[in-house]
Amino acid sequence: MGKKFYLKDTKLTRKIKRIMKKKEQQEVDVLEYREDDINETRSPKKEYYFKLSASTLFFSAAILIVITVFLSFFVADRLFYGGYFAEKSNKVSFDKSVDYRKVAKFQDVLNFIRKNYYLEYDENELLEGALKGLVEALGDPYSNYFEPGSMDDYNDYITGTYRGIGVEVQEVENGLKVTNVFDDTPSWRVGIKKDDVITHINGKAVTEMSSEERSSVLGNEGNEVILTVVTADGKTVQYDVKVEVIKKHTVYTKYYDNGIAYIQITQFDDDTGKEFENAINEILKKDAKGLILDLRNNGGGFESQASIVADVILPEGVIAYSEDRNGKKIKEIKSDKSQLDLPIVMLINQNTASASELVAGAFRDFKKGVIIGVKSYGKALGQVSKTYEADGSGIVLTVSRYFTPSGQCIHGIGIEPDIKVELPDEYKNISPDKLPFDFDDQLQRALMEIEKMI
Repeated sequence: MGKKFYLKDTKLTRKIKRIMKKKEQQEVDVLEYREDDINETRSPKKEYYFKLSASTLFFSAAILIVITVFLSFFVADRLFYGGYFAEKSNKVSFDKSVDYRKVAKFQDVLNFIRKNYYLEYDENELLEGALKGLVEALGDPYSNYFEPGSMDDYNDYITGTYRGIGVEVQEVENGLKVTNVFDDTPSWRVGIKKDDVITHINGKAVTEMSSEERSSVLGNEGNEVILTVVTADGKTVQYDVKVEVIKKHTVYTKYYDNGIAYIQITQFDDDTGKEFENAINEILKKDAKGLILDLRNNGGGFESQASIVADVILPEGVIAYSEDRNGKKIKEIKSDKSQLDLPIVMLINQNTASASELVAGAFRDFKKGVIIGVKSYGKALGQVSKTYEADGSGIVLTVSRYFTPSGQCIHGIGIEPDIKVELPDEYKNISPDKLPFDFDDQLQRALMEIEKMI
C-alpha cells in the first residue's frame, strides 16, 4: 500500500485535487507528482512529470509512422520519379496568362458530349486526342505526341532497330522478292539469299495476306515462322526462322580505283559513331588516299553520334552549339586535336537533314574539303523524347536550335554545296546504294574532284 499524505489547504493542494478529480472522470493517468513536491516545506521547486497511458502511446506511434511513410514516399517520388505521383491527380494547372474561361469551356464541352453524343465512347480516347492536339497546337512539325503503344516504333527508328527476320523485300506476282539480306540475322543464318521469293508464311500464300497480317507475323518478336521460299534457280525450300530485334547497320564502305574509299552513313543511330570509327580504321589499314563521305538521304538521328563522326574528321575546335528559346547557350560540342589526314569530298542532297547537317555545317566552316550535290534540307532543331512506360505512349519535343561553328543557324536555310550537281527527277530521292552508278552524276563528280586532291 502506498504512502498517505495530508495536504494543507493551499493553492497547490487545490490544484492537485482538481487534477485528481479530472483523472477519475477520464480514467486516464495525466499527471504524477513526486513526494517532494507535495510537501511544500521541503522545497519550493516544482518538477512535473507526464505519465502517458498505453493507448496514448499507441496513437502517437501510429501518427509518427504515418508521417514517416508519407515523408519517405514524398522524398522518393521527388528523387526518382520527378514528383510524378505527388502531382498525379485529375486536376491540370495552367500558366497565369491562361484565360480560365477556356478551361471552364473545356469542361463544358466534355459535359456536353457526355449528355448528348449519340454513340458510346471512351473518355480515355477523348483525353488521348486532347493530348495529341495539345502538342500539335505548338505548330512545330518536329514535336509529336505518340499514342499508347506507338512510342516503341519511334524508339526503334531512332535507335536503328526493328523486329523482323532481316530481309528487305518487294511485292511481286507470286509473293515477296528478297532484295537484300542483312548479315547475322535470322534469314541470313538459315541461308535465304537475294532474289529468293517468299511464297508462303506458315503455310498461307503471301498473296492472300494483307500487309498488316504479314507485319503481325513477321514483326512480333519471338514468333517462330515457317517460310516457303522459291530460290533463284527454281527450287522450293522451307526455312524455320524466329523473329528477332534486328540492329540495322548505318555505315557502309566500298572502294574505287586509285585508293579512293567511299563511306555512306544512312542515319545517326545509337551505334553509328563506333561503326564510323571502325570504317575509318579499316580504310587507313588499306592505305586509302582519299575519302568520299556520302550523307545523301541521311535524315539525321542522335546528335551525340553525329558529333563523334565530326570529331574523327575535324581538327580541334567547336563543332556546333545549341541555344534554348531565351537564346541561352545550353551545349557546346567540341572536337579534339586529332583529325583525319585525308582529302575528303562530301556528298549532300535535299534529304540531308538535322544531325547530318551538323556534320556538314562544321565540315564547311572548317574548310575541311569539298561539298558536292544540292542544298541540304535545313533542319537545325534539337528534340528530346519522353516515354510513358505504363502505356507505351510518349512525346518528342523540340527544345533547342543548333548553330554551326561560324554562328549560323541553318534552320529553314540549308547548306549550299561548293559544287552544285543535280540528278534527274526520277533519281532524286533514291537511296544512294540503290542508285545505278551510271546515273549518279553526283558520285561521278565526287570521284573526279577527289582524283584532283590526292
